Amino acid sequence: MMAPFAGVHLHHVARETDDVQRLTTFYQQIFGFQKLETPAFGEFEVVWLTLPPSYSLHVIQRDRQSGLPESPFTVPPQASRRDPSSLWRGHHLSFRVLDYDSAIALLREKNIQIFEKTQQDGKIKQAFFFDPDGNGLEIGNWPVPS
Repeated sequence: MMAPFAGVHLHHVARETDDVQRLTTFYQQIFGFQKLETPAFGEFEVVWLTLPPSYSLHVIQRDRQSGLPESPFTVPPQASRRDPSSLWRGHHLSFRVLDYDSAIALLREKNIQIFEKTQQDGKIKQAFFFDPDGNGLEIGNWPVPS
């Protein structure tokens, strides 16, 4: 049996969308992603974002002609108006935040519907919500890994 890949770490997550600028703005305003220098691909729009120290998100214009199946993270835009209470059991990206209460205040200020739950006798707080394309997201106040 062969050994698994050596030195593996997550490099980036890619989100496809019909509106690259709208989705880019959302991730900048909500999570603080910063734009990276992005090569020109010519035929389609792409924005590379980073969340220091090491997380990257590529926002890519959807190619409806590709024939590729849509990923589990790509859902119809009307999904962003769905009830987020089932997201904790479904496909979502999760981010640790330092100040959970301030993060919740920002989501409420932006009129983003959230579903909150707790774990470990209330020590861990979590909130689930959708981005503008209906992709599932989570924030939580987990301790910093040591």
